[in-house]
This record gives sequence, structure tokens and C-alpha cells, in this order.
Amino acid sequence: MSEPRQARLRVVVAGGGLAGMAAAAALDSHCDVTLVESRRALGGRASSFEDPESGELLDNCQHVLLGCCTNLLDLYRRLGVAGRITWHRTIHFRRADGRRHNLFGVRPVPAPLNMAPAFAGFGLLTVKERFALSRAMLAMLRMGRAGRQALADVSFGDWLKEHGQTAELVRKFYDPVLISALNESSLAASAKYAIQVFQDALLAHSAGYPMGLPNCPLEELYRNLPCRNVRLNTRVAEMVFGGADAMPRSMALRTAQDHAAPAQPRVVGVKLANGEMLAADAVILATNHHAVQRWIPAEIAAGDGRFAQLAKLEAVPILGAHLTFDRPVMSDSHAALVDPPLQWLFRKDREGRILHGVISAARDWPAIPKADALARFERQIQTLFPRSGAKLVRGVIVIEKRATFSPLPGSDVYRPTQGPPVGGIGNLFLAGDYTKTGWPATMEGAVRSGYLAAEAVLAGLLLQTPTPTFLRPDLPLQWPARLLDGGCPK
Repeated sequence: MSEPRQARLRVVVAGGGLAGMAAAAALDSHCDVTLVESRRALGGRASSFEDPESGELLDNCQHVLLGCCTNLLDLYRRLGVAGRITWHRTIHFRRADGRRHNLFGVRPVPAPLNMAPAFAGFGLLTVKERFALSRAMLAMLRMGRAGRQALADVSFGDWLKEHGQTAELVRKFYDPVLISALNESSLAASAKYAIQVFQDALLAHSAGYPMGLPNCPLEELYRNLPCRNVRLNTRVAEMVFGGADAMPRSMALRTAQDHAAPAQPRVVGVKLANGEMLAADAVILATNHHAVQRWIPAEIAAGDGRFAQLAKLEAVPILGAHLTFDRPVMSDSHAALVDPPLQWLFRKDREGRILHGVISAARDWPAIPKADALARFERQIQTLFPRSGAKLVRGVIVIEKRATFSPLPGSDVYRPTQGPPVGGIGNLFLAGDYTKTGWPATMEGAVRSGYLAAEAVLAGLLLQTPTPTFLRPDLPLQWPARLLDGGCPK
């Protein structure tokens, strides 16, 4: 008589941001997955909201991806929305007086040679600054991945000073690129993550730098998530824990084979705010780390090293400004702004009347009155585009106070793994851009965390060999970069 077929694992994913969606999409064909999201729509910090005054669907903030975001692109393919991304091969920089300077790659020239003509004529920088920048890029290329890993505890400001990069060069080039990418000051951020931005986007592969902008509200990207049980407007009240006898059969077998496994409590389910209990063989917490700390009782968290230093991760805000003018202002799709206050500007309609401005590392802005902020933004845009004569007729400001963690030197030691350590809560998994992904807090990092959490669930709870792999590789190193290969991403 044949053995009865083993029941599918029940997995609850708490949180419907990019990390939670990636985990749910990856696991749906292997497990019975329930995704729980407290908001009315999926997307988390990378989603949309209905403006109560106009009824318009507005994005929380403009989100940008690059060609090197291989896992985010994989998720978009799973969602069937890869065609909803418009790609831009020219990056427009603008001075305070409105003068525009473009960076672009030449097809089909491989990286990093593809950017050489644009940098040679990049009028934003002096000839001396261009030579200094070239020397720094060469140093980044030669060090490769191993070299940048060794700089995890070094500030990028120290690295820039060591490599002769002047304050004016930092202001004009490094700041527009890095502050938005890392949500932190260029000088304060870890050199590891700052250098990764340039290695992955500019130096490894010619497909790494093109900038993708969604051509629809972010919320529309997530409407076809491949997960059969998605519960929106549903709030998690608490994690319910039980003893070792509550673990699923497959996990019990693994534990019996592992004499080092302690008798740590297990998650037996998730209790919702309406009182309903969702039984679970595994739970993936795909929220920010502040919520994670609230949900795990202190006495249980004390036995799991992933929670020991989460409070040391510093949260950094991002400001997004939806700006409507009385006439067309901007014809380009975007602008990287060399001078403050807004750091990036995006055109949100065909005519160029509706713009979206972004300020990353916006620590000072929550205290500034909305009217004052909008007046400053209006003056900046009128200076950038003086011929338009446009006046601001409406502005909506959104500040995400805990947008990301700060990638400061030494912050990697505070970032937890997705799967449990020895002695940890064996069926509780973490997903979020704050976990150990090898990336800073970006959409790509969030998706990577979800895929890694899904892999950890299957590796830890299923007696399945080989364990499915969801994480997509980086873009391969092209031949010019390989000639100077110091271990750059392959």
C-alpha cells in the first residue's frame, strides 16, 4: 500500500510589499500560501494611494529601477507587467540655472567603454574633474566585488578623499546618483554600497545603467500576483507560538536528524485583528523591522540572534512632492538635479504640467511646514525652467518617515538573515530590504529578500532535494571589465 501524499506546507506571509509579494509568488506553486496585507492594495512603500481631494491615484513616491535589478525584473515578469516599464538610455542632469547635461551609453559597445563618449563630453564637469572621476571609476572596477566587501566599515567620504575626488565633484556627480540610490549622504554611506551602485550600473555590463520608470500607477503593477490567497485590508494582531510538538512532520524529521537543534518555540499561526486564526507551518514576516520587533515577544526574541540588533538600524525618511502647474513645464521624462532642494524631478503627464519631485535622506523635511516646502519647490522649478512662466496650482507632499534603513559603515552586522540561526525560531522567516541581501535598501534588495526567504522556507521545512532556487544572478561581466577583473559581479 502506497504512503499517503504529504500535505502541502501552509505558509503565511505577513506584509504585501515587494518582499512579501516576491516570497508569495515564489512559493505559491510549492506551498499553500496566504498573503496578509493591512492596506487596501499591494505594494507597501512602493504603492499608490487615492488623493482624498482630487480622487487621483498617486504613487507614494517615484520609484526607479535600473537594468542591473535582475530580481525585480524577474518579479515583474512573474506579474506579467514587464511591458509597463519605460526604459531611458539617457540620464539628464540639470544645473540650478536649467542647463542640461546628458549621460548615455553607446550601442552596442560593452561596458564600461559604452559610457566613454558621454563622459568625455560631459560638460557638467570640468576636464580636471572628468579625469579624476575616470581614475575613481577605474579603481572601483579593479577592486571588484571582493574589494568593495572589504570596505563595508569605511565611509564613502573617506574613500573619495583618498582617491582625490573634490567636494565640487561630489556635489555635481556623486550626490545626484548616490543620495537617491542609498537614501543617505554620499559622504556618510558605506563605501561598499556606494561602490556597488557604480560597479553594477556602469562598470560591469552595458545593460546595467538604463533607467526604468513605470508608465502606470505603481498599484497597477501588482494586480495579478500569482498567489491564490491574498487578503487585503487585513491586519495581523499577533504571532501565536507553541512548543516543538507543533512543528510540521517534515520539520520534525529534520529536527530529529539535527542533534544541535534546541527546543525553541515555534510559530503555530497568525492571529488577525478580527480574531481569526490562520494556522501555519511557517510564517514569513515581510514588514519593516519596526513591526517585526513589536510582533515577537521579548522572551522568545531573546533566543533568536536575528532580533538582537535590529533597533540599531537607523530609519531615514524620503519626501515625494506631487506638483501640478498651470501650464507645461518640463518636456524630458526626468531630471537629476545638481542643486537642492529637490534632487530628482519626473514628468507625470504628457503635457509636462504634473511633476513629481523627490528628496532622499530627507531628515530635516518633516519639520518644515507644507506651504513653505511647496514655495521652495515652486521657486526651484521656475528657476530650472524660466521660459515656462508656470505657477504652482496644487501640491501634495508625502513623507515616508521610515522609508529605508541607513547603509552606514558597519550597518551590515545589524542586518538579519532570512532564515533562522541555530537555536532560533525554526519556522519563522524574515523578508525585507533590511535583511542580509547584499544590496542596500532598494526595490531590488526587497525582492531579493523575498526570494531568499522563500528558498530558506523550502530548504528548512521540506525534505526536497535539490531545493528550488529563485534568486536571479547579476548581469555577467563584459569583456572590457573582465580584462581588469578583480572579482566584479559575474
